[in-house]
Amino acid sequence: MKKAFSSARVAYRRYRAAKTNSRAYRVVRYMLFAGVVTYVLLLSFPQALFAHETGYKNFQVYSREPLTTDLHAVLDKAEANLAASQINDPQLRPKVFLTNSTRLYALLSMYVGGNSFGKGYPLLPTANVFINKASVEQDLVFRDAPENNSRSLSGVIAHETTHLLVRKKLGYWRNFMLPNWKKEGYAEYVAGGSTLSYETGVKLWKQNPRDSTGYQYFKYYQLVKYLLDHDKVTVDELFQRDFDLPALEDTVLRSL
Repeated sequence: MKKAFSSARVAYRRYRAAKTNSRAYRVVRYMLFAGVVTYVLLLSFPQALFAHETGYKNFQVYSREPLTTDLHAVLDKAEANLAASQINDPQLRPKVFLTNSTRLYALLSMYVGGNSFGKGYPLLPTANVFINKASVEQDLVFRDAPENNSRSLSGVIAHETTHLLVRKKLGYWRNFMLPNWKKEGYAEYVAGGSTLSYETGVKLWKQNPRDSTGYQYFKYYQLVKYLLDHDKVTVDELFQRDFDLPALEDTVLRSL
């Protein structure tokens, strides 16, 4: 009897421990889920973080500082780049958020240290574009990097908006499955170039053709530019056709 009572007590303690652990697990799980949902909502509706808002043409722009009419020239350039794209859609109305803060940009872009220029989220059902620290007057955006740390603000807006246009044309799943060199290369093509100058990009590519670290986007841009301008491939063909990527890289590199 005593042994049976002892066994029952041990079993009860194990039950209580399991119940407690199970409750703790559920709490942690719910907290993580709530955190993810909160973050996605923040990315989808970040307007509360920005005190100033203005609309110009197809763009809605949000900023933490007052906006001046210098912004119009930047958006005119971005719109001109987008208008030249075969998939441009005036019904898309991008929401551009000028964070003007490396920390805030890092939070909203998921880039630790804020080392990119801009970020959009084609996987989310929004048209939000987040921009790193920028000078609207100079048409420049900056990133926290020792070199190649600035490029045109209008180009970055056009680049990120192009990702949204590709999603609108292909749909979420096909856009997700599209090879990165096509997505980023075409976005750079619409933007009018990459961060690197032509001379620097060619030099880096020829020095190390099998490892594109440091010139990856330049290479993507040149691949897409070659197909569209030299081979006269349409944008639809670019997205739909399978290409022999190593052979294409060799061909383009020889042409530079």
